Amino acid sequence: MLRNHLFLIKRSLKREAPSKARILIVEDEMIIAADLSIQLSALNYEVIGIQTRAENALKTIEENCPDLVLMDIILAGEMNGIQAAAHILKTSKIPVIFLAGSNQEFYLQRAIKNKPFAFIEKPFRKSNLKRCIESALNQKTEKSSSLKVL
Repeated sequence: MLRNHLFLIKRSLKREAPSKARILIVEDEMIIAADLSIQLSALNYEVIGIQTRAENALKTIEENCPDLVLMDIILAGEMNGIQAAAHILKTSKIPVIFLAGSNQEFYLQRAIKNKPFAFIEKPFRKSNLKRCIESALNQKTEKSSSLKVL
């Protein structure tokens, strides 16, 4: 009997392994999106989906609440990545990292106004991807833990 109690106490004190960060990819170039998905999985992140349009991405975010969104700036559809990111930042605390080509300076300047967590320039390197994601997730954690309950 005592042995069972000790086992239950030890088991309850064991820390669960931290869950994988859940990431949504919003990218209309499927080759880039597939490459991102493979790299994120290799970095031990969970890809909850790939969306090619901002409108679909907003629905996915509402239904699945990812920890982070990787958002292409220029997307097909009625809404671009900048507009979608502005909506995400207004309605949730989900960090957005913009994906941008090197020839998109005009859009980058517009995107900065939305205060994204980071920019990743295409083509991206795995090390930059990892660093940006970890930084954004850490900032999100720090902001949420610094909120005061009144």
